Amino acid sequence: MAEMPTLSVAEVRSLLESTFRDRLGDFYRSLQVTPPYHSVEKAVLSLRDVLRDMNVQELRHLQGDEHALGVFYTGIIKDSGLAKKHRGIIARLLSQNVDRLPPTCRVFAAAFR
Repeated sequence: MAEMPTLSVAEVRSLLESTFRDRLGDFYRSLQVTPPYHSVEKAVLSLRDVLRDMNVQELRHLQGDEHALGVFYTGIIKDSGLAKKHRGIIARLLSQNVDRLPPTCRVFAAAFR
């Protein structure tokens, strides 16, 4: 089996940012709620700032640990203020059925409680 090439630090940051955007899209889509685009962009900028300040080991740890990545993304959602947008609607929808979320987004539910 061929060995996968190691990504550069910039590529890991880009991958983590892209994954965050994709998962936010999945989160809002699964709840059938229109994402607050300005707040999503603010969260992405916040993520970018945090990723820029992380060292190589921290980035590679996030890349390889799905649980840590979910917790990290949830922190970004909270710290950026994104969790305050549509909070009531989202909390109500999640209380009815958190299983409607894709597995990679379920950890985000904690930000809206």
